[in-house]
Amino acid sequence: MHAAAHGRIVQLSRIRKFKILGDTSLFKDLIFTLDLDVSLDYPFKPPYLKFCHPVYHPNIDPVTHEICSPMLLQENWKPETTIEDVLLNVIVLLNEPDISRPVNFEAAADYISDKTIYMAKFNEVVKKWTV
Repeated sequence: MHAAAHGRIVQLSRIRKFKILGDTSLFKDLIFTLDLDVSLDYPFKPPYLKFCHPVYHPNIDPVTHEICSPMLLQENWKPETTIEDVLLNVIVLLNEPDISRPVNFEAAADYISDKTIYMAKFNEVVKKWTV
């Protein structure tokens, strides 16, 4: 998986940084920073999207901070999907993890079994990049 991701990075041509302000009770006042990279094949290929900092979440890789979203898979990608659609999808995913496709199995297990533990670990990771 990582070899393929590194191969994609070489092909990227444009990088844009986005900031998303959390607006739910879970993420109130948090500012998430994302790198969104689009290749020369965009919009026919999905953008590559990752957080610029760690996020304890079932659908965010704990090492690379890449987002695992069905929308961003080549087989699901539609050229008419806008960058705004992608960012809105990230906001939804932050609030409602897709437990059927976790890449952070520990976060997924915590989210399923005990949301209090999940949020405690989420907040511990957040403290590292919000200080």
